[in-house]
Amino acid sequence: MSLKHHSPVIRVMHWSIAGLVIAMLAMSAFIMSKIPDADPEKLAAAGRHMAAGLLVILFFGIRLHMRHRVRRPPALSSGMAWADRLAGIVHKLLDFLVGAMIISGVGMALLSHLPMRILTGGQFPVEIKTMFFHGVHVVGAWSIAALLVLHIGGAFFHQLILRDGLIWRMFISPREVFCAFARWREHGMPLAPRSNNNEI
Repeated sequence: MSLKHHSPVIRVMHWSIAGLVIAMLAMSAFIMSKIPDADPEKLAAAGRHMAAGLLVILFFGIRLHMRHRVRRPPALSSGMAWADRLAGIVHKLLDFLVGAMIISGVGMALLSHLPMRILTGGQFPVEIKTMFFHGVHVVGAWSIAALLVLHIGGAFFHQLILRDGLIWRMFISPREVFCAFARWREHGMPLAPRSNNNEI
């Protein structure tokens, strides 16, 4: 029997990463970019951005680990071969770009000694803006924003036009999350049937 929903863990990680990435894009574009480098608030904002980035690293790692261990629902076709191929490309590019953002963000933080500056109350490292990693981070951010528009648009096309319930496959209730993790903790049961499928 085919699955109707993705694994609870995959769904939780999907929405957690999506929420954090959108929040970080908004934080960078509408908040951090408006704060002068000499303002102490710039360093504090960078610290919050870095903390959110660490959560993305954690959730992204869990998602990559789990996607090889759980079954997934069968793919839903839009009825247009080109659109189905585009959807696959968008998913892969989003994964690649999130990974690139993680690497470039960590690179900037380490090279500019940002964690130490935050702990000691130093000044925002203006040299970040001249780093190669900063360029990668900026291009990656704009690319993710554009791909998110395609991704969200495609999801609503499936949900509202094709009415195939695609979005509901990622929907999860708080009660379902609680029950799944409680079962896993008490009995060591997998959160979804295992599979050799390498995709989610």
